[in-house]
Amino acid sequence: FYKILGAEPHFLGDGIRRAFESRIAKPPQYGYSTEALVGRRQMLQIAHDTLTNQSSRTEYDRALSEDALTMDVAWDKVPGVLCVLQEAGEAQLVLATGEHLLQDRPPKRFKQDVVLAMALAYVDISRDAMAASPPDVICCCEVLERALKLLQEDGASNLAPELLAQIDETLEEITPRCVLELLALPTDEKKRQEGLQGAKNILWSVGRGGIATVGGGFSREAFMNEAFLQMTSAEQMDFFSKTPNSIPPEWFEIYSVALAHIAQAIASKRPQFIMMADELFEQLQKFNIEMDLALERALCSLLVGDICNCRMWLGIDNESSSYRDPKNIEFVVNNSLPGLCKLLETWLVFPRSRDTRGTQFRLGDYYDDPKVLSYLERMESHLAAAAAIAKLGAVKSSALQAFSKVFPDALKIISAGTLLALFAVLGLKCLPPRMDAKLAEDIVRRWQSIKSKALGPEHTVTALQEVLGGNMLKVWADRAAEIERHGWFWEYALSGVTIDSITVSVDGRRAAVEATIEEVGPKNDDAKYTARYEMAGWRITEGA
Repeated sequence: FYKILGAEPHFLGDGIRRAFESRIAKPPQYGYSTEALVGRRQMLQIAHDTLTNQSSRTEYDRALSEDALTMDVAWDKVPGVLCVLQEAGEAQLVLATGEHLLQDRPPKRFKQDVVLAMALAYVDISRDAMAASPPDVICCCEVLERALKLLQEDGASNLAPELLAQIDETLEEITPRCVLELLALPTDEKKRQEGLQGAKNILWSVGRGGIATVGGGFSREAFMNEAFLQMTSAEQMDFFSKTPNSIPPEWFEIYSVALAHIAQAIASKRPQFIMMADELFEQLQKFNIEMDLALERALCSLLVGDICNCRMWLGIDNESSSYRDPKNIEFVVNNSLPGLCKLLETWLVFPRSRDTRGTQFRLGDYYDDPKVLSYLERMESHLAAAAAIAKLGAVKSSALQAFSKVFPDALKIISAGTLLALFAVLGLKCLPPRMDAKLAEDIVRRWQSIKSKALGPEHTVTALQEVLGGNMLKVWADRAAEIERHGWFWEYALSGVTIDSITVSVDGRRAAVEATIEEVGPKNDDAKYTARYEMAGWRITEGA
């Protein structure tokens, strides 16, 4: 009674009367039936009469303190009771009671009053959600959608057109923010799917030629950028592929999805996505001639081993090329193949999708994957040939010629160390290194000496088992035999070994050693590279 009057338990009789008169003076602004309004006034009158009579108030307060209050309400007065309860802020009680009443299929006018009270209760909950800190936009959006559904499905919309318009307007304003918050939920949370569908509903209903904004102060581009930040690269690709043909993509959409394809290609080791990304960049160039996408297309070409196209897009061979960027050219010329690869690694940062944000991709993890190598080999890519050479441990003249064509002034591969240094930049996977520094250096020096004889003109392989074991012995015995069959050989001399780090296993039986090795070829071509070895029983069992 105190609540429905807007009074407090300490109010005297005059205070109770003033609260009653204030409530009576402000009838509901929405379309309740006459019966509901009469029921509301009668309920307020009962509360007033009970609390202004000292005897009945004392009895009421006692029952209230003992939580023993009950009251019978005539069926035709129930809508009026729901009305005053909603005004008193008892939203959850109104909803629970209303849902129970609707199950009994009440008469139409009765039902409309119940629905209206429930819709207003949902609106109250939505306001509380937005008043929270931080605002609970998802909850607000959900309860307003329930209110809207109630009004539309149960025939009460004509009773409160202003309320319906207010809910519609609020939903239009907050739905984009709600969708973004749903997308920000953990990717394995089921509710997040509502965010993905919501993004499609918004963006697909506001295609090119449609309204400029999507609500909440967002332009279509701004909303898409925010939504993509909360999507994985695979989700961005799926969104783009399923966009109806009647909605031509905007330029910013094509660019974002092209980057998503590259991110997926690197993350899932599927180079075919690089080709699809390049096609999107090409489409974008036709769509917007002013856009400079030369660097993007050059690096796409490099990722699939198309060196000729890479050089063309960078304008390396043509000083008058419109694609030529002096800064890129200077960087590549100064740093050679490692510089170009470093440029690519620096570019491979994808903050626009949640699964790749903060991830630093390494070319080694990409090029060393069997699926990638297989794909590049089918394309007869020079990079695939290069990776194969490094794995085989042999220098084929065709690969040397391919690289010398790309970087004629920078590539002088005479010693094994120079070759390995270049392929290390391409990212061939390295294993960790360790033990006592002196022992580690002795083993590494002995291995380098034995290796030079196995790969040299005499092809002496009998000593390999003295320093190698396990898979390492098999690999290098096979390599040496392969090199001898082809009549190849390497000539180099070891000039220095520095042990950089040693990691010993807990049981002390295995170690990982990292060493910097310096060597010189027959034409005084100095080489310096890092090698990592795994050792067991103080033989090298794995290495790169």
